[in-house]
Amino acid sequence: MKLAIAHPFLRLRGGAERVVLKIAQHFDAKVYCSIYEPENTFSEFKNVEIEVMGSRLRSLASLLPARVGSAAVAGQQFYFRELDDYDVVNAQGTPSEWIRNRNSPVVWYCFSPNREAFDLYEWRMRRRNILQKALYWSFMRPYRRIEFSVVPRIEHIFAISRNVQDRIEKYLGRESEILMPGVEYENFHAGDYEKYFFYPSRIAPEKNFEMAIEAFKKFRKGHKDWKFVIAGALDRKRGEHVAYYNKIRGMLGGDGEIMLDLPTERIVELYSNCFCVLYTPVNEDYGLIPLEAFASSKPCIAINQAGPTELVRKGVGYLVNDIDEMVKRMDYLAEHKDAAERLGRAARKYVEREFSWEKFLKRFEEVCLKLSKERA
Repeated sequence: MKLAIAHPFLRLRGGAERVVLKIAQHFDAKVYCSIYEPENTFSEFKNVEIEVMGSRLRSLASLLPARVGSAAVAGQQFYFRELDDYDVVNAQGTPSEWIRNRNSPVVWYCFSPNREAFDLYEWRMRRRNILQKALYWSFMRPYRRIEFSVVPRIEHIFAISRNVQDRIEKYLGRESEILMPGVEYENFHAGDYEKYFFYPSRIAPEKNFEMAIEAFKKFRKGHKDWKFVIAGALDRKRGEHVAYYNKIRGMLGGDGEIMLDLPTERIVELYSNCFCVLYTPVNEDYGLIPLEAFASSKPCIAINQAGPTELVRKGVGYLVNDIDEMVKRMDYLAEHKDAAERLGRAARKYVEREFSWEKFLKRFEEVCLKLSKERA
């Protein structure tokens, strides 16, 4: 079976890019994308066949805010692109699902329906000025119209989590199958329990670092020798992300540090030696961070909302509703290292048992083979 993959942007080292890479490697698949920045994403993509699609809209799109311009170009590319020499097309990050306009069958591995257009629309609109609101409103109207015309025709949809499955049904009116990605737990290991809390994630407003920073500042009043380490990729082409980075850097001050664009090896080392991982995103789709913490034999204190509620179970970490609850859990673990170690050991066993790439790829391939045979 010959698989083609459609994914708009390969320019970060994130969970979505890891899924694209794993599927591409397993099927020896070609990836069609709009933007590829090899220096900013996983180095293993250099061994994958990648086609960066052209577009006559690029010069016009450069006049728009980066987020709108890049999405418009990618949407046009996938909507009108007709592929050849494939059995099944795997769409991934939105708007790659628009590849279904001229290609069939399509399996969409959905990280989430476009959050700008749906679940985060009002949240983001409240943070924009009048001009930005008008621009995004005018862009989202045709976006939704195309989305509603294409998605009903997709042959099979995988959702990364129950939370995303609910969004797909609520906003797009489609059923989907939950298929959670694996974790390369063999690449993570337990180290020391040093006196720092760790939050690795993309530097973006929806990651809500503010909650974790405020909790740590309260915690540190009674634990002066502890620090907070944030590590993540920063998209410097997006002004709102750069402004957000400057904001949280000012909030954190001398109580910790923010490390940008670290290689995988350094991230693994920071996981290995941290005391505990904090995770506080807004309505997160899924949440690979807790699983990587567990693979490192470390507990995770996460916000009791959306994706983390599916992953952070009793006995491997804590779900909290507000800053004070988070501080309470941080205090407890800091004063009971044996409890942190016990949670960490249980967490490693949990992730080994439940989150293997072998399990993920087996089910993904079953669906693709079925569609391939039906097409033949």
